[in-house]
Amino acid sequence: MFDPASFLKQLNRCALMAIVNITGDSFSEGIASAPESAVKRAFAFIEEGTDILDLGAESTRPGSPPISPTEECKRLLPVLKELRSALPRTVISVDTRHGETALAALEYGADIINDVGMGRDRDLVKAVAAHKAVLVLCHSRGTPANMDSPCFTQYPAGLRETVEAELFEAVSTAVRTGVLRENIWLDPGIGFAKTAEQCRTLIGEAALFTRDFPWLWGISRKSFMGGTPDSRDVESVNLESGLIAAGASVIRTHNVKALRQQMKWQKKGE
Repeated sequence: MFDPASFLKQLNRCALMAIVNITGDSFSEGIASAPESAVKRAFAFIEEGTDILDLGAESTRPGSPPISPTEECKRLLPVLKELRSALPRTVISVDTRHGETALAALEYGADIINDVGMGRDRDLVKAVAAHKAVLVLCHSRGTPANMDSPCFTQYPAGLRETVEAELFEAVSTAVRTGVLRENIWLDPGIGFAKTAEQCRTLIGEAALFTRDFPWLWGISRKSFMGGTPDSRDVESVNLESGLIAAGASVIRTHNVKALRQQMKWQKKGE
């Protein structure tokens, strides 16, 4: 069974989580995210030195239409099954907000459920609890289809303070449902119900977030940077390096090779 505390302690550095899209319409990769190429892309990330593979079969970019858990599992499970068989010791995360998908993924050997729904699907939380798996609670409001609405991007009580408070409420619910507190990681939800300015504010305040939980940051190629997705890699790596310096426990990235190299340079400069 995956022990997240031991995993992070033994690494003794920020863990890198590689983004393996299985959607066919990823905002950053387009058709290159097709399920047929997912296993090959995952193995490439292993060669580059990733610590975790994060498989996602439903696009959750702002404005994206939902798909059914049936379709999500149709894309996801063959890839997960092949990777779990070939890489029995690799930590595998599944990015989903649906309980049905989470349960199937855990039964196929996933170690982590990365929930951009912040625990709103109670069946997802129950599945994680039953399998004693790791739950990543990503701050979000609404759904991918409407989360950019002004009603969801208002934080009158303070941005960071509200993000933490809403995440802590989700933590309490998850723990009451049976998820082990030590198996919960938090994600401030860059790009989810936040303006570009709010995203940059949260990144700038990374060092101020509570140290009671490991923090996972997913900023890679996101639209708050401006430009096209393929033009954002340099800024992504620079911002990710800053987050590592600020104490991030996990970085979810498209840029494993470049970030690993940057981490080596940072260590040499200490």
